[in-house]
Amino acid sequence: MSGSVDALRAHGIRKAYVAGVTVLDGVDLTVPPGQITALVGANGSGKSTLVKVLSGYHAPDDGFIEIRGERIVGITPELLRASGVRFVHQEPTIVGGVTVLENLAAGGYETVGGRIRWRRERERVQVLLDEWSIEADPSMDVARLSAATVAKLALLKAIRMRPGEEPVHAIVLDEPTAALGRESAEELLLWLREIARQQDVGILFISHRLEEILGFADTVAVLRAGRIIAYEAVEDLTEKALVELIVGGTLDEYYPRREGVDAKNVLFAVDDATGSGLTGLSFTVAAGETLGITGLPGSGYEHIPLLLMDPDYAEAGRLAVAGAVQPLSTTSLLNRARLGIALVPADRKRKALATELSVRENIALPRLRQFRSRGVHWMRRERRDADGLIARFGISTQSSATATGRLSGGNQQKVVLAKWMSTDPRVLIVHEPTQAVDVGAKAAIFELLSEASRNAVATVIISVEHEDLAHLCDRVLVISRGRVAVELSGSELTGRSVAAASLAGVTDARSISHRTPSSRQTS
Repeated sequence: MSGSVDALRAHGIRKAYVAGVTVLDGVDLTVPPGQITALVGANGSGKSTLVKVLSGYHAPDDGFIEIRGERIVGITPELLRASGVRFVHQEPTIVGGVTVLENLAAGGYETVGGRIRWRRERERVQVLLDEWSIEADPSMDVARLSAATVAKLALLKAIRMRPGEEPVHAIVLDEPTAALGRESAEELLLWLREIARQQDVGILFISHRLEEILGFADTVAVLRAGRIIAYEAVEDLTEKALVELIVGGTLDEYYPRREGVDAKNVLFAVDDATGSGLTGLSFTVAAGETLGITGLPGSGYEHIPLLLMDPDYAEAGRLAVAGAVQPLSTTSLLNRARLGIALVPADRKRKALATELSVRENIALPRLRQFRSRGVHWMRRERRDADGLIARFGISTQSSATATGRLSGGNQQKVVLAKWMSTDPRVLIVHEPTQAVDVGAKAAIFELLSEASRNAVATVIISVEHEDLAHLCDRVLVISRGRVAVELSGSELTGRSVAAASLAGVTDARSISHRTPSSRQTS
């Protein structure tokens, strides 16, 4: 049947939440069996609404959905599942501390006389693991497995069949690699591509990571302003072309223009920082300069934000802001904040935001004293401040009273940036600034970081996004085995040279850049 009937087809999908405001305007989307189809779109393109319609969460105002050529009447999540469609979201569903068997069989144990038939359950789970090519022992504790294997198990748990259901025909994956490092994500995607072929399943893959889309998808559907404006084979696309399709502009408009800085005007210095797998880390950042730091997972680069901000993670070393030297292992978080150091962590939902609080409350948290006088908290002053920052940072929200958890990932990240940049920091440390945000929001975040540099802030961006670092930074440090292996700047600083240096971990990026493996993407 592969190639003859689409695994999933949406035809003429229309949806409007408010009269006169159309979110989806006649969307046609096909997902062939045995292939991976990527769906991309900027914030506000209608992507989230389309997924909600496809999942049965929202009923379309017009249009229909077909599964293997059969039209679904009265779309509901239960009917879609029974028809062979599975939706897998990025929230983890696998529990550590218990076995693979207990995770996969939970809620559906076969019992006799009230007792679980463990041997039968083990055999059943082993058949599933073998069928879906997952190398894991049913009796093994999930906590001992790799991140990629845990992600595979989460997918298997979501897509397993129940009695009376159709075989799986289509899987919709919403940001399945968002919480994974580059290597784990690649392992998961290679597995998915093989599963699509072997099981003749059509996969709709939603991701913000363009390198993943270009490396693993077969086709790309681009959603803009509620319409599919392009449906392209991956081999016909470059990253530059895809970005321009998503944002509706040229790549020159995507990255802000960098201005030269006086490297001698050092504002932030780190000397001989040791701890968390890093040894003798030293660097300087001038006022208005942007320094990038990257490396492979496990190289130690990902621990640098904590090493710089939290004394519990440092064994030795010093930092200095405007010449004021402090020991890393004893200087408190409060004193670092008083020095003017602000950190935007990678895990915004757990470490940067209180998602149940409003946008206004989150933005005001580091500066509550500004809104108090004589024992009174001035709410009107706090609202006025929040409204000004919402406008300045381009945060899309109904009001400052909206719960932050209701915003898109890109707008949540803008709230975090507004929260800390409004403190007027001297040093801004940003860890994975565009993790799980769409291309449109990325461009806005890049501009905000550029604004910090123009305001003479010393900015440190710690990220795995090599191309972004090459465009945003004046210099990039590549970490290998806990030390600085390469420093790139000027004409040597390109996305390809950063990637090559990360992979090789040597001291001369120029000698290896010509050996970078070719790919479908352009640097």
